[in-house]
Amino acid sequence: MTARSTRHPFDGALYELQPDGNIKITDGDRQGLFGPDGQWISGELRHSDPQLCVWVGNNPELEQAAASDSHLAAPKTNRKGHPLA
Repeated sequence: MTARSTRHPFDGALYELQPDGNIKITDGDRQGLFGPDGQWISGELRHSDPQLCVWVGNNPELEQAAASDSHLAAPKTNRKGHPLA
């Protein structure tokens, strides 16, 4: 898998795809970890551009790898958390 990264066009923050599919954002000396939808996970940096996170995180190769490794693939559930048939 080729790592994807880009800089935000306005503030210059670096958005980097991580092996687990999350996005690490570095803005100067501050960093934060975000989900592929831009939701904050951890770190000092607590804001992101959700659209840029989606763009960087849109990685079909990672999704295919996760689907082929059963321990990485999330179980399919409905909105109430019940397994799908």
